[in-house]
Amino acid sequence: MSSSSSSSLSVERALVVGLGGITNGGKTTMCKCLEELFSSEKYHLRVKSLHMDDYFRPNNDPNHIHLDKFDHHDWDCLEALDIDRFIADLRTLRSKCDLLLVEGFLIFNISSSAAKQSNLFNLGYYFDLPYDECLQRRSKRDYDPPDPQGYFEEHVWQAYIKSKTDAFERNKHIGLESVDTTKESFENIQKKIINDIETSLKRVEKLT
Repeated sequence: MSSSSSSSLSVERALVVGLGGITNGGKTTMCKCLEELFSSEKYHLRVKSLHMDDYFRPNNDPNHIHLDKFDHHDWDCLEALDIDRFIADLRTLRSKCDLLLVEGFLIFNISSSAAKQSNLFNLGYYFDLPYDECLQRRSKRDYDPPDPQGYFEEHVWQAYIKSKTDAFERNKHIGLESVDTTKESFENIQKKIINDIETSLKRVEKLT
């Protein structure tokens, strides 16, 4: 990925790195690893992280879209999330740190009008998985409420395909990069992201 996407970054604002994409794709694990690394004495940076999963609306929220076919809310759309609060927290954190790591399955699908700006991220990585691998990983996790029968196969995967297309269309300006831990090791992907972050931070003189 070209580091030129960070050229508009002000030294008074954090470098904002987005880790988005498919459910169970490794986003949260990568975020935790990067936060631990860049918070270490090696870098001496103020690092914050923001996790989209913390912004799901409660089950009784009237903003949910209900799927009659499954008698289940659609938890795989932006309406399931309190996007206004998410954006407000992102903007606040961005002014309080050097590096902000933003992680979540639909972070690259937020409209510029909702975000109140055209560019939320300086670097972006879209985590991808093949269908069978994603299904296998999801089946090993517990959800509250749990997935009804057929929800992944008949709804989640199709929603993911649509959101992926939309994400890349919306984020051409940052050169959104697709990563897949079934095609490349987690360690190699991590090294690539670390190098991109280091390069971008040096451009704005947050690293010497």
